[in-house]
Amino acid sequence: NKKFLQSISNKIINNIKGINRVVYDVTSKPPSTIELE
Repeated sequence: NKKFLQSISNKIINNIKGINRVVYDVTSKPPSTIELE
């Protein structure tokens, strides 16, 4: 839900000093299978 993600990211940004961006990974593969070259 978009509103839920916005709410959580706003809470993180507003309450944790030094955090200015929250990113949610929506790729279909788990991180261990993605290779960066």
